[in-house]
Amino acid sequence: MRQRQILIPVIMVIVVLLLLFGCAPSGVPAGKDTGPIVVGYVGSAAAPVTNPVRDAMKIAAQEINEAGGIGGRPVSFVVEDSKGETSLSVAAVQRMVMGNKALIYFVEGRTEICLAVQPKSVELYKQFPHIVVWQGPMGRELTNDIVKDYDKLKFIFRDWDPEDAHYCSIPAYFGVFKEVVGASKIAWLWEDLAWTTVWRNGVPGLPTWENYAKETYGIDTVYSKAVKARTGMYLPILEAVAASGAQQIMFVSSWFTDTEVFAKQWATSSAKDIPVCFYGGTSHTYDFWDLTGGAALGCMGSFYEKEEPFNPNAIPFLQKMDKAGIPVQVNVAIGYSDMYLFKKAIEKAGTTDVEKLIPTLEGLYLNDISILGIHGFEGTKIAPFFHSRIMANPENPREPSPMYKADMTKWVNPVGQFQGKGNVVMLSTGMGSTEWPPRYKGTYAHPEQYQSPATLRAAAAAAPAPAAK
Repeated sequence: MRQRQILIPVIMVIVVLLLLFGCAPSGVPAGKDTGPIVVGYVGSAAAPVTNPVRDAMKIAAQEINEAGGIGGRPVSFVVEDSKGETSLSVAAVQRMVMGNKALIYFVEGRTEICLAVQPKSVELYKQFPHIVVWQGPMGRELTNDIVKDYDKLKFIFRDWDPEDAHYCSIPAYFGVFKEVVGASKIAWLWEDLAWTTVWRNGVPGLPTWENYAKETYGIDTVYSKAVKARTGMYLPILEAVAASGAQQIMFVSSWFTDTEVFAKQWATSSAKDIPVCFYGGTSHTYDFWDLTGGAALGCMGSFYEKEEPFNPNAIPFLQKMDKAGIPVQVNVAIGYSDMYLFKKAIEKAGTTDVEKLIPTLEGLYLNDISILGIHGFEGTKIAPFFHSRIMANPENPREPSPMYKADMTKWVNPVGQFQGKGNVVMLSTGMGSTEWPPRYKGTYAHPEQYQSPATLRAAAAAAPAPAAK
């Protein structure tokens, strides 16, 4: 009888505890929605091309915390150094998820690294539900299988766009080449990495970029060469370009190309009077002028640091980054905006339960708070666009997303030209343009101010020397 008297209270306590734990959402441990929200970044701590993104994300996390956090919970921003190597990235991801208990983590933008990390993240997800974001890479294979293997890969997102999506923006460059520069013959230089191979061979159902330039603007390709990233010696290539009769050079470059070295050699080569345009790299910032010692005079490329009011928050954002010493390439604006996008997702879902956050993120977007018009993840279940950044129409990637088509004041596709130190003229913005093609026109664009490299050099040589101090 005494044993029975002892057991009854014990059983009652157990029942009460079971009821209490049973009140928690299914599959969500008690205390899941309390304490700091850990957001992680896996990347090289010494990489000048990715550090600005990381630093901009830190600023956003600090701002969110100063404003009360997310649902009253602070954001803990954690960094794991991968040194830019695939094997170390895999180990860093394991530390991030198992050790730091990151709810969301970002991986620096190289397709090769993200592909190496993916199996480990899939393995960890079973015990440690989380969201991973490939930050910056455009390899279509990174999101190509999410639709058909959704249950396994649903937690994977990409804040950049797959190669397919760039078919809606590249005609802006073609328009500048043909109607502003006056070029009908083009030389292509391709950074020799996986991401340019797709454009060279043609995305399934879409032309090669060389054929696309011919199709949209009648521009003939007279030279085309794959160039190893950080080649260091471009003079033989530039001599071949000059001999080809090209009237425009398009270097499909990225953050890994030594564009500053190329610009220095271009400015002294026999190709120096052929305008050059960079697709990506340090040419996105005012710093490019000093990095080239002024050899960037006449160079063109995507440019986001110009203090043009692309949206109401553009100039304050640029000034904030300038004060922090952060050069603004487009991926910096994206990383900063990512933090606020996830804040919006968690607040909308009302939880940090990953299974509920995932569908909330699909199709979620911001009317952006940096320099982008719209920022969010594509919710249309068409590969490889699904879970990638909203940009192109998944059903017709030659056109912008229907979101942009509905309000072209949010489309930002800037092409600038260096005309002096601190002097970048916007030849194209795309904003507000309803023409297709061309898409280089738009609000804040001044294509009539274009000057050839030869004209700019002549003016610089004739200018009086600065007075001695």
